[in-house]
Amino acid sequence: MSAQVITDAETALGHLERLTDVLRADGWTVEVAAPEDRRPTAIVVNPRMRALHEHVIAVREESGDGWAYFYGWGEKIAPCTDPFGAAAALGRVLASRDN
Repeated sequence: MSAQVITDAETALGHLERLTDVLRADGWTVEVAAPEDRRPTAIVVNPRMRALHEHVIAVREESGDGWAYFYGWGEKIAPCTDPFGAAAALGRVLASRDN
């Protein structure tokens, strides 16, 4: 009998894919990168002003077994159980004046 082990990188990627689905449904441009030597990252781009973009990672929280989305600079966005809240926060950060 074989056992399947899910790594933190695979779990993080799953969380990012759920966030990506929400963001794309709202019209954002998103690319997910999962290089072997780094954390999986979602690059979220404002399609109206491509210079406005953010890197997002999913990280296991230190205070338990929960996961959260974080900006590339380390600020928490929202728990991974709330991809809609994370998408709304990203939308506010990446909004241009004409959005």
